[in-house]
Amino acid sequence: MTSTPSSPAAFWEQTEAQLAETDPNIALEHDAFYSQPEWDVYRMRYDTTDGHRLFAWFSVPKSGGPFPALVRIPDYASVHDIIYTPLRHRAVVMNATHRGQRNSDALMQATYPGLLTEGIDHPHTYALLGAYADALRALDALATQNLAQISTVALTGAGLGAALALAAAARRPNVAAVAADTPMALGHPAALQPGLGYPLGELGDYLRAYPERREAVTETLSPLNPLRTAPSVSAPVLMSAGRFDRSLCPLPFAEELAVALPNCDFRVYDGAAEGGGHEHAVVRGAWLTEKLDLNA
Repeated sequence: MTSTPSSPAAFWEQTEAQLAETDPNIALEHDAFYSQPEWDVYRMRYDTTDGHRLFAWFSVPKSGGPFPALVRIPDYASVHDIIYTPLRHRAVVMNATHRGQRNSDALMQATYPGLLTEGIDHPHTYALLGAYADALRALDALATQNLAQISTVALTGAGLGAALALAAAARRPNVAAVAADTPMALGHPAALQPGLGYPLGELGDYLRAYPERREAVTETLSPLNPLRTAPSVSAPVLMSAGRFDRSLCPLPFAEELAVALPNCDFRVYDGAAEGGGHEHAVVRGAWLTEKLDLNA
């Protein structure tokens, strides 16, 4: 981002101001290959802050609307293909990306590992801050596109995507539900514990190489602490965590976050960063179906 104030409140205020100054400039291109008899798939592009143009997969049922919408917020990885979900028959499904990911990489190409620490020694240069603006911009694009009329909106994400989804829900009160799997502890002191696995292990590697930068890193990450925005999430949240997770969402952090969220259904599984795997995927699918009022 071009300029980032250090306080969390100022960070969000400036992010919103920059988004307000940037027209989404939405473009939708029909994709005949991925479209099916029950839904149409589109390649969606829109503008975000700092001159970046973002990509999303966007599908619309062929039955009459208005439709509920499910937005998948991207995790910490380069490529995000069309996700499988049976909800696509009856809901608009948007697979968003953030700057640096595949098809949203005209101005910067994210590296994995690497993105988690790129420019982290100063808030003005930390590349990943822009992903938080991009999560908000995905919801703006959904709200302003003219292809489908939208009713209820739910968010889903895992890892970084779960943290981004919770932050977006805190800033966009129209979000009706959030399914957050193993939210990344970025910004929380738990993320800087020694001996963590990847991706949080990138932070430990960086601080071993530059121990004198710990205070600067802590200041840069401070606005992103999920506990800071959790009280503002009015939507119900389904959150999963793995009892032995040491790479994304350590259990003590997850327990603290679950308490901070006003309306959280917290599920803990015997596992690690997969957060329940297939077992929780079944729970999540049923929960989203209910929250999007698709049981009928």
